[in-house]
Amino acid sequence: MRTLILSISFALIVPSTAIASELLIITGKETAEKKFNKKKITNIFLRRQLINQHGERWIPVNLASHHPLRKIFSETLLDQYPEELENYWNIKYFQGISPPYVVESQEAMLRFITTTPNAIGYISSCFKNNNVKVIFRIALKSDKTQKCNDLKR
Repeated sequence: MRTLILSISFALIVPSTAIASELLIITGKETAEKKFNKKKITNIFLRRQLINQHGERWIPVNLASHHPLRKIFSETLLDQYPEELENYWNIKYFQGISPPYVVESQEAMLRFITTTPNAIGYISSCFKNNNVKVIFRIALKSDKTQKCNDLKR
């Protein structure tokens, strides 16, 4: 009984002190495409590459612009803040290309990715589970790491 109480106490303490040290780019387990790099992922999220090698449409997904991980993702991978991309998306919109879908939380991101074929998104390393495939990892600089609990909103 004492071991059980200690295990539960430890489980409740660890998440609050765990640190998100990686940004994980994820897709559904069924995604057949194997080779990803920063340039390819950037092109998918900026909607420069709309179709995968199998002729299927990519469905990029962003967190809401106020989410701290969205800012980290945009700065690290796209080399711009979300606010700086507004003009880019206005131009793309008038060319008939919509920006990525937006979800409010990492939990919603996981649900969307696991239920939508060819969806591609990102989560912190705190949220990784076995229902998604990690296709690219970005180590976060020490000034970009955050406590896992701070990213749960």
